[in-house]
Amino acid sequence: MSKPLEGIKVVDLTTFVAAPVTARLLGDLGAEVIKIEHPKGDGWREFGINFNTRFNDDENPVFDIYNSGKKMISVNLKSTEGKEILWKLLDDADVFVTNTRPDALKRLGLAYEDIKERYPRLIYAIVLGYGEEGPDAAKPAFDTTAFWARTGFARDMSPLTDSYIPITSPSGVGDTVTGYNLTAQICAALLGRARSGKGECVKAGLYHTGIFTMGTMEIIAQKPWGREFPRSRMQVEPPGGCYETKDGDWFYLATGQVSVALPKIFNMIGRPDLVDDERYNTREARVKNGVELYKFFAEVYKTKTMAEWAELAKEFDLPLIRMNHFSDVTTDEQAWANGYLEYMTCPNGETVTMPSPPIEMETVGKIETKPAAKVGADTKEVLLGLGYTPEEISAMEETGAIYTGK
Repeated sequence: MSKPLEGIKVVDLTTFVAAPVTARLLGDLGAEVIKIEHPKGDGWREFGINFNTRFNDDENPVFDIYNSGKKMISVNLKSTEGKEILWKLLDDADVFVTNTRPDALKRLGLAYEDIKERYPRLIYAIVLGYGEEGPDAAKPAFDTTAFWARTGFARDMSPLTDSYIPITSPSGVGDTVTGYNLTAQICAALLGRARSGKGECVKAGLYHTGIFTMGTMEIIAQKPWGREFPRSRMQVEPPGGCYETKDGDWFYLATGQVSVALPKIFNMIGRPDLVDDERYNTREARVKNGVELYKFFAEVYKTKTMAEWAELAKEFDLPLIRMNHFSDVTTDEQAWANGYLEYMTCPNGETVTMPSPPIEMETVGKIETKPAAKVGADTKEVLLGLGYTPEEISAMEETGAIYTGK
């Protein structure tokens, strides 16, 4: 059975995370992905040093997760020969993915307006920072700045304490969400092209995606509702929230429809007498007495261990879940049972636990994450496929127009 995007060719001019995620997912869906790198390689190849992981050709899992399965070519797009290679790649490409800043694309002659007439069927997909208009359109943007900081999340979702400090955002989360956004748009654009015969430009902004992702917060923070942030973890509508257990562990209890969940919870903790207590039996009362109720539950939950509460929650069919550390996830039986994690063997023989792409389609099947190829590893093969002779390839490498990974 063929994969949904088999026969689709993607030219990937991307760096770091958001746009590489998009190209990787398209490849997982069956597309051929050719990634163009500078001879020094994508800067993300060296980011392992920030995380204390290996970051060389023998072991680089932080790079592999976003670049698995791609053909890697190294081309200097500032050279005449390099630019010609790109044009030839785009001649039969279906999708062009980039996160290169718009002003740089214009200097290279690669802005959408510059090439749309030459390639009318091309889906031109770009990750933006703060959009194309406004005073900050040209400002450099990253996940941490555009998705986390500017949307309010980093500052307002940090728990309000006496020693309040804004949260440090995890690496790549906003990038990954933005990459999913762009992937969905590309798939829709390919379907549209199948009907109309025409390509189009699709865009996913880190800031725009972040605003939509935090949409509930952006709505309730405005007047007339005026929800104030940041908030203490006690400023919730109990019984939901995070609580510490007798053995120093933590769990999160989600309640959904509180009027249904609360009687179950009062029975779970052995206090059925509180079900009809007028301090808690209406939403208005729970909001008014929220801090008091949270403190009550906080003391109750310290009387049993995490395992005991987990067993009781199962009995009462309540969505109570232990708050994991990142390190816990890699050994989570539930994740392994569903194939959400996999082992990857690096070129040096080391085995690394890798998250699997969140794609579950009958036509795709199991997706195996493999180590990404070295810088320029596929340059010669791809150029031969474009009609270049071995002599021409050698000559271009001599001038620095390409790099074949020798």
